Amino acid sequence: MRILIAGAGVTGSRLVERLSSGKNEVVVIDLNRELCEAISAEFGVVAIAGNATDIATLEEAEISRVDVAVGLMRASADNLAFSLLARGAGVKRVIARMPNPKYRAAYERAGVTTILDVSGMFIDRLVFEIERPPVHQVASIADGQGEIVWVTIADDADVCNRPLEEVRSDRRFPHGCVVAGLIRKDDPRLLFPSARDRLLPGDRVLLVGTTAGLMRAADLFGQKRSIASIILHPRMRKGAEEGIRARLEASEEEETEGPDA
Repeated sequence: MRILIAGAGVTGSRLVERLSSGKNEVVVIDLNRELCEAISAEFGVVAIAGNATDIATLEEAEISRVDVAVGLMRASADNLAFSLLARGAGVKRVIARMPNPKYRAAYERAGVTTILDVSGMFIDRLVFEIERPPVHQVASIADGQGEIVWVTIADDADVCNRPLEEVRSDRRFPHGCVVAGLIRKDDPRLLFPSARDRLLPGDRVLLVGTTAGLMRAADLFGQKRSIASIILHPRMRKGAEEGIRARLEASEEEETEGPDA
């Protein structure tokens, strides 16, 4: 697979390190010539000192042969321009970092296949670590048709001390929901529970299902109110998240990590 990475900052360099160790053909573009030389020498990849939003530089990188283009520059406008040029050159998969969420609609119109909302992911993790809620939404899937959530089993939940096989056969357990993983209260390891494993108070279960299915399952796990607030009312945290995002964006503008492409 031929992969073009625009921006060899901290994230870009680490990505090059990971991808170059496999069978991938990696090409890097960055404005910093010394950084390009160092990356090329260390990882044995082609590194071009130039502007990733310049068509001449992209032609030098043979963008017409690229399978995946990745934009990791600091400015949303640069990543957007790079994505447009990559799509115009026929690249089918374009992944781009989105420092500023106000650009999301533009990224979508530009045909970016995967948008990396880095600050959004950081905020989700930060809020989780601060609040440690009994229900944590991991992702929405299939255009919102399904959800993936972690649910902590309440002390008085109906599933407590019952084997998973018995819980699944309970007529109240919905068809539109599956138990995909389990983390014990006192053990951080991720388990894939068997039918005989018992569900204990304080355990965290990974549920995958439809919104309706998860609502019904959450009742058995003693967390119906909590899961309703996460799935049905996601705007409840909007104000707090916007405040955190604003601070992150301000700090990013002040960073002086060195120039990217």
